[in-house]
Amino acid sequence: MLFGALSVFAQTANSGSKTAVDDDSEEISFEQQFIQSNILISDWFDGTAEGIDLFLSGKTKSKKKNNSHFRIENSSFINEGDNFRNTSSLSLILRLPNLEEYWQLKFTSYDEDDERRSAQKSYLRNTPREKNYGATVGFFRKLGNIRTAFQPRIDLSDPLKVSHSLSFESIIDFKTYEANPKFELFATPDKGTGFYLAMNFNFPISNYFSFTLINNGKYEDRIHQFSTGNGFSLGEYIDRKSSIAYTWIYNCNNRDNFHLDSYGLAIAYSRLIYKRILDYQVVPHLDFAKEQTFKGVTGLTFNLNLNF
Repeated sequence: MLFGALSVFAQTANSGSKTAVDDDSEEISFEQQFIQSNILISDWFDGTAEGIDLFLSGKTKSKKKNNSHFRIENSSFINEGDNFRNTSSLSLILRLPNLEEYWQLKFTSYDEDDERRSAQKSYLRNTPREKNYGATVGFFRKLGNIRTAFQPRIDLSDPLKVSHSLSFESIIDFKTYEANPKFELFATPDKGTGFYLAMNFNFPISNYFSFTLINNGKYEDRIHQFSTGNGFSLGEYIDRKSSIAYTWIYNCNNRDNFHLDSYGLAIAYSRLIYKRILDYQVVPHLDFAKEQTFKGVTGLTFNLNLNF
């Protein structure tokens, strides 16, 4: 049976070489069609954004390229003892260079600011994002080396909800390392007023490795909770399309007394498939939470991102 199958395979390979070439051609054709379709959609999106820009401004004032951006993120979560979950989120950044100078308009299916204020969500996100459709108008100015941003956000709910964010951020270069201080005041309908502060340090080790110390904290007035996230991330450059990040995060809060709430380890492999079009990330992680009596729980997150 084995030798008969091998002989049939050899005959098929010789006589069917044209079919193999045709299959390769179909694969290449599909790849080219995928890239071309993405380019056409991106051109349509940029053209629409430019039309809105010219309609609102009345005339062409700026020669800057319209950098409007649309991103679809699909995430799958497999956690020990939990059901498989899959979710998608959208992010649309509309740039209007003729109308604006220091502001931008964003539409998202989740609250980007709330996610950014949590080390767990921004570095080791292992659960689906909470759906929260809304629009954000960002106003930006530079005061010396300090970048200021005021970003009111309208949640598209019934009734409409408005949140606000005023942040100050800078990057200080100490030659051998960089410090990234940030301070933010915010107000949300659900959690009231609060503040967020961060002081991260980045240490370039070589052309292939960099080390980041993560330090941030957030206070929410309505629930009287102060939570912190501390840890480190070691980034490894593999090639121009691939990288790995090894991250360890501790999370604490003061309810009822200040205590360790959770900690976790994650290894994130990121791969660029097509530049500015398609990329993915695979993140195996191990989490220890107080509610699980700090028993290790394994999980795997897969993110697939499509850009236009």
